[in-house]
Amino acid sequence: MNEAIVSFLSVALPFSLLPQRLLGSEGDSFSSRGLAAGEEILTAGTIPDAACVVRSGSLEATYAQCLPLTLLPGDMLGCEAALPTGHGTATGLWDVRAAEPSEVILIPLDALARLMSDELFVRALTARAGGLAAAAERAKSQSCQPGPDPFLRLRVGDVACPAPVFVESTASVAEAARVMAQAKATAALVREKGAVLGILTERDVLAKVVAAGQDAEALRVTAVMTPGLVTAGPEELLIEAFSRMVHHGIRRLVLLDVSGSHAGVLGERDMLSARGESPLALASEIAAATAPEELGRIFERLHRMAGRSVAEGITSDAVGRLISEMHDRIMARAWEMVLAELGPAPAPHAVLVLGSQGRREQFLATDQDLALAYDGSGGSGPELEAWFERLGLRLTRMLLDVGFPPCKNRIMMDNPDWRKSLDGWLDLFDAIADRPDAEGILKASLLCDMRAVQVHGAGNNGLNTRLREAMTKRLRKSSVLLKYMAREAVRFSPPLGLFGSFSLKRDEQGRGCLDIKRGGIFPITQGVKTLALDHGLAETGTCARLRLLHRTEALSVPLAEGLCDAYDFLQTLRMRTQAAHLRQGKALDNDIRPDSLGAMERERLRAAFRLTAEFQSLLFEKYSLRMLG
Repeated sequence: MNEAIVSFLSVALPFSLLPQRLLGSEGDSFSSRGLAAGEEILTAGTIPDAACVVRSGSLEATYAQCLPLTLLPGDMLGCEAALPTGHGTATGLWDVRAAEPSEVILIPLDALARLMSDELFVRALTARAGGLAAAAERAKSQSCQPGPDPFLRLRVGDVACPAPVFVESTASVAEAARVMAQAKATAALVREKGAVLGILTERDVLAKVVAAGQDAEALRVTAVMTPGLVTAGPEELLIEAFSRMVHHGIRRLVLLDVSGSHAGVLGERDMLSARGESPLALASEIAAATAPEELGRIFERLHRMAGRSVAEGITSDAVGRLISEMHDRIMARAWEMVLAELGPAPAPHAVLVLGSQGRREQFLATDQDLALAYDGSGGSGPELEAWFERLGLRLTRMLLDVGFPPCKNRIMMDNPDWRKSLDGWLDLFDAIADRPDAEGILKASLLCDMRAVQVHGAGNNGLNTRLREAMTKRLRKSSVLLKYMAREAVRFSPPLGLFGSFSLKRDEQGRGCLDIKRGGIFPITQGVKTLALDHGLAETGTCARLRLLHRTEALSVPLAEGLCDAYDFLQTLRMRTQAAHLRQGKALDNDIRPDSLGAMERERLRAAFRLTAEFQSLLFEKYSLRMLG
């Protein structure tokens, strides 16, 4: 049996829904294939003889000639060929090539057919294939027919551009040229006593100084610059910025931030490059980054891309998976940079993501919920501990520089409580299980979402798997811990009053709003992870856990599917609101205003809260929470 492949598939949907024995029985028929960047794996009109699952790297795909997709590790394609007809599916509709060096797992269609003896697996495959067909139909009516170019809906703030370079008004043209050359900039803003007087460009220098035979050392920049500035705000449409450039006959605009300060110099090339910006392009830039500053700029662009994804109506699950994958890649690249500074690690180790990042449900990076584990069995104690302390401190500092906010609860790798040897983590698991105090409950809730970041050259010899298995085995044996974790899930009631009306608080402007995370998202994630731990499930995603909990008969099919739909809707509303705050330069929170929703969305929100309350009642009874007082 191909144990490594089976192990990978066992935590990837929809294969994680299969009984382990059934999945393992087909292991010998699975194989893997490496792909070079740009190599084709499927073309339209070709019926595949195997389904493919991305194991590493990423694939660039088009489905039904209309639906562009980015396939990341765990994503599958080609299962339609094994499904019976009449499920809204069709075969031979994929065009797929590797966007970077990648590896895929090949699952022969006859083996896939045998796996389809499992009803839950078939339902998941059918739902996925039907969703693809429906999305392709929508794409045909939008993208494949003449209509608005999504590029024209971009805003100026969506475009990456270099920070402005400043020179003083007393500087000579030669001095300004040297400053611009050092910064690799094609323009500089000329200022005097803090006020910006105009802009000096390479074209100004060439046309007005070099071509005219002027002495660049003697000529001041104020004699050559273009006085005044043509500016654009971050919320303006890109097409409006282009129109302004044409009107003024210029090639650059000065970008202002929400406060009106000069934030960048936006060139024609910067604006045109936004047309080709994609997750795959960002992934390539992450891999090629050589300094934290480069990762920081990518991090900012990623968040703008997240906001655009929400505006385009992409589901919360898809956005969460994409952003989590990209965050993983940024963390992995930062990790590689730190290892290059410190030298080879003295022992196998793993960087662990926790919380929403661990569940692959993160929209924007809220804070660093990270842990570090290392194998201390073969090293010299204090020296080994000191080396990994340096790693934790340096990597935490670099991630802060990139833009990942610090965790207010100090769940970070520079904190020794979250940086331990394997034995240290095992001792912590035992302590939490034996004495589940408030701190232990918090730690257990975070550790249940634990997932390892993968990086080349930092093998962990299965350390993360051993850690995960030991944690599950030791924590689930504590019935008291499970009770306290379940109590956290019922701590906050959904914000519904009598007769189904919303129970609202007032924001700073006196408008009625509610905390969608406190009243809906958190009770679902906390309750589901408690049940998942109780049943020994390794999956970390909330909806994936719900589907597996149905298999264990912990939840009925209607409740599991209803909670998954409710969770996706609540997350979508939260992401939509946060994307709007991001565009407006506001602080991110979890408050939404029901009066800003349409009538149908308000009713869906009430239904989601009612189902959350039903789920809390189930937890209350299952874990006898009335006995806790």
